[in-house]
Amino acid sequence: MNTLPKKREPGDTPEVNSIPTWRELADRFRDLMKDFLKEGKELERELEPRLLPALKRLRLEIEKLIAKLEERAKKKTD
Repeated sequence: MNTLPKKREPGDTPEVNSIPTWRELADRFRDLMKDFLKEGKELERELEPRLLPALKRLRLEIEKLIAKLEERAKKKTD
């Protein structure tokens, strides 16, 4: 059951001080989220070339630390 009010036509201009309907608020929120996700994807594309090498170096450092900890744990059990 759909209890939302009908969507207004583009030609209808709401009053400046009128309270927006739930449908209008939902539409605004949906549009904002679309813009937010679009900008996030664009930012990700811009940052990826710079971040990828740094993340690879970080992964190597973490793998080295894991190897050292595994060696320590092995020595303690021996």
